[in-house]
Amino acid sequence: MKQLDPNTVSEIAKRLSRFLADTSVLYIKTLNFHWNMVGPQFFMYHKLLQEQYEEMAEAIDDLAERIRGLGHPAPGSMKDFLELATLKESTSPLSQDEMVNSLIKDHESLESQLHEQIAFTEEALDQGTADLLVERIRFHSKQAWLLRSNVS
Repeated sequence: MKQLDPNTVSEIAKRLSRFLADTSVLYIKTLNFHWNMVGPQFFMYHKLLQEQYEEMAEAIDDLAERIRGLGHPAPGSMKDFLELATLKESTSPLSQDEMVNSLIKDHESLESQLHEQIAFTEEALDQGTADLLVERIRFHSKQAWLLRSNVS
């Protein structure tokens, strides 16, 4: 079995750390919207967002464990996440539609980021990481579709 070169492993861990940070920011944003959304479709969104943040909580653990499995420390504080993330928190009050559109944009952004990450890990022959990221792209693609399907 071919060993990955240490520089490649470091780059994979760096990219995974950024994706972990983005996933964590989206997790917190989804919780925020789950708790604070009001509007005509409250109950449906309340349930959908709960399913999303519960799945992302598991994914956060899987991503951190993969980083650790590569021999690197996983970022674990909100400070680390906010410094590494490309996604932004939502701190101002938003309408139901603004919340949903913000989540759609973030899921689509992660889906786009994942295409690049998967290509990199496949080229590096890191099938373990590529497999994990393929699972993540399916999730974010589906969630963006589910949310888009409910916006007029």
